[in-house]
Amino acid sequence: MNRLPHPAVDDAWALESLANNDALGSYPHLLMWVDAIAEGYEQYRASGGDALHVVKVPISQEVGDFLKGHYGSPPQDLAHIPLIREQSRHRLCPMCGSMRCGTLDHILPKADFSEFSIFSLNLVPACDCNNKRGRSTTGATPGARILHPYFDDCLSERLISASFEDLGVVPRIGLTILIDTTHPLFRAVEFHVKEIVGKSGILDYLLVRWSSFFEMPEQVVRALGEIPFSIIALRETLRRELEMLDRHHKGRNNWDSVFIHGLMQDDVLDWLFACLTRPGRAQNDPLL
Repeated sequence: MNRLPHPAVDDAWALESLANNDALGSYPHLLMWVDAIAEGYEQYRASGGDALHVVKVPISQEVGDFLKGHYGSPPQDLAHIPLIREQSRHRLCPMCGSMRCGTLDHILPKADFSEFSIFSLNLVPACDCNNKRGRSTTGATPGARILHPYFDDCLSERLISASFEDLGVVPRIGLTILIDTTHPLFRAVEFHVKEIVGKSGILDYLLVRWSSFFEMPEQVVRALGEIPFSIIALRETLRRELEMLDRHHKGRNNWDSVFIHGLMQDDVLDWLFACLTRPGRAQNDPLL
């Protein structure tokens, strides 16, 4: 989960150029729809990509199929598609926070919104989490929708933390939403976490991370090669680690930061300090 700048793409020009490309099978069928699709782009932009408010453009199925085909195999008129995909391959996934992307996928699914198949503001670099949600974009609760990395500023905030219960070798691990329930986008964040982040594999990742941390804390937090002299010192060590991870991954909701933030919760911190400082424990020993 991360906020992204808008791609530097002239979508109106790309659409016009594509429609007039007589070497493509979509010519001349796409020409009569250019104005309607371009208006759809403007409405999408004006609504902030909000899945609850973006209005469908009623194009023909034939033209929709052409657009989906051009997304899958972009001609030179759509050179921005492979370029954005390649440039973002090793960056933080803006949809779920995993440390990889690998594809360029649709916010509003092309199966339902084929008119936005090649629209740059509907295309975000992502890992496979976006496919796992299927075609789900909105929920039954008012305000429930997926978040949009190009428009929702809250994605720059820290939105989620790991939760650890029954602390030990294999704790119960979950996700906690950090923003208040009165936040205007709480329902959207809640929906996004359930439909995308929760299905992404983050809980498995956090469990593996916990196992490494439990076995030797220094494997996950280098500074814990030295036993902290106080719980205040431990909190500060974790705070610095969190800050460095945020900077390294260029986002606050990366999975490593989600893990460290979970360790900083009072009950976990108390347990962790007791384990780190238990009598007879050497620096590289397991927690228990």
